[in-house]
Amino acid sequence: MINLGIIEDDAALLNNYVDFFEMEGEFSVSFSLNDISKLSALRSSCMADIILLDLVLPSGNSLNYIHKITQRFPRCKIVILSGIADQQMSQSALQRGASGFLLKSSSLHFIKDALIQANDGGTPLSPLIVNHLIHYKNVQTLFQAHPDLTRREIELVYLLKTGMSNKMAAAELKVTSFTINQHLKNIYKKLKINSRGELITIAAKY
Repeated sequence: MINLGIIEDDAALLNNYVDFFEMEGEFSVSFSLNDISKLSALRSSCMADIILLDLVLPSGNSLNYIHKITQRFPRCKIVILSGIADQQMSQSALQRGASGFLLKSSSLHFIKDALIQANDGGTPLSPLIVNHLIHYKNVQTLFQAHPDLTRREIELVYLLKTGMSNKMAAAELKVTSFTINQHLKNIYKKLKINSRGELITIAAKY
């Protein structure tokens, strides 16, 4: 049996999670709170193997409270729930000790399987978060290989690598098509290439 704590400030979502996990044989809901500030009011006998923690709470960014939570529950795994797929937040969460990062748009069954995975020592991540982290790692690798490229130029390379047109890349980066063309000219010059095909071939290595 997995003792589960849930901290979520959206009352409807909190009730949905509690109702769902109370029906699941693998879980026992130890507590459900709408803010971290209420954690101190829990009985000392209250146990938690996993805490499902909303990223944004009335008290602020919950990542700032991970250390406090682990002091209260030294052996518990913390899995973050977020409304947005934010690469920096997900990376920060893992660096601060979270065991996973899930999107609120995930199905309840996906969240359930993810919590079981975390309890078994895994690091569950929503697919979109995985893509963001892989993308970030690849961007870092390309930047190290070609330090003369700017961050924005590298971002553009990866967008084009995914099959985006110049227009789509401009919309994604919130710049004009003219700016995209200027970036491409600079990229071609720095990499000593003359075509988009050559650029994609280079990007495919990372």
